[in-house]
Amino acid sequence: DTRADIYSLGVILYELLTGLRPIDAKRLRNAALTEILRIIQEEEPSKPSTRLSTDESLPSMAALRQIEPRKLMAMLRGELDWVVMKCLEKHRERRYETANALARDIQRYLADEAVEARPPSAGYRFSKFLRRHRDPVLAASLVLLALVGGIVGTTFGMIRAEQRRVEADEAR
Repeated sequence: DTRADIYSLGVILYELLTGLRPIDAKRLRNAALTEILRIIQEEEPSKPSTRLSTDESLPSMAALRQIEPRKLMAMLRGELDWVVMKCLEKHRERRYETANALARDIQRYLADEAVEARPPSAGYRFSKFLRRHRDPVLAASLVLLALVGGIVGTTFGMIRAEQRRVEADEAR
């Protein structure tokens, strides 16, 4: 079905991001046909960020993209890993249903929205919201901080005034 195509798209996306295939080509060349089938069917490929970090081609891949190796690793880690790995799931039911669903998730990633490749936690969704709406959240935080500071200051002043009143009553 179309989910086999999704696997192929995942392989292409993996190669575009890392310059490597999900399964090491040297290992496949040296294996027998039955071993190749077993590797493809049973072994999970490593995440793109993990694979690139363990491969000696990281500096050259980063240079091709005109980015520092650390930044390249940071870009791949997280959401792009999730999207690629959902495409490369061994169980068809866990892959994207259509190429359109994959495209929508990539568009969500590019728009800095929550991707559906992984069940998002509340913290993940909140961090995406913060990144998208940084300025309004900062303004609201400053207003809230000023309000809390005002309440604390007023409460402290009222407590001091009450203490002074009690002291004055005792002195009379």
